[in-house]
Amino acid sequence: MRKLCRCGQNMNLGFRLVIFENKFQVDRVPILECEECNYYEVLPSFKADVIDLLSQLKEQGESVRVYFTEMNELADVLYGLSSQAAKLDPSAFRVLLEQSCNERINLLLDIYGCAQKLGDTAWMNEIAVRLAPLSKFVKKGQSLSAK
Repeated sequence: MRKLCRCGQNMNLGFRLVIFENKFQVDRVPILECEECNYYEVLPSFKADVIDLLSQLKEQGESVRVYFTEMNELADVLYGLSSQAAKLDPSAFRVLLEQSCNERINLLLDIYGCAQKLGDTAWMNEIAVRLAPLSKFVKKGQSLSAK
């Protein structure tokens, strides 16, 4: 989960408020930040999702504040574990993250089963969208940060 900053120091996991066009606010966006020089960047694996969300908000046109962790399950799992990120070495944190993702997948699959029994296709589709980033991360062993 750690990466070296351009100043040579380690960057750590954090979450920031992103403000776009002084109108649209997306809070709890996963970032890597350097405490030494205050540089930060959105985690590469979330960048496209943040851009898509900002695009959707711009289309809606209303000034709004949303939580990215409510729009992206992987970001939500990561946010829940963020207090432990600095305490663990990167490989131990990665194992904890994968375990937490698997637990969330199992929970969502249980909810999907309920939606299926009720014949609620809209709910099933919503759950499928929520499962996608988690499944992709676990299945491909995807890294959250660029090397």
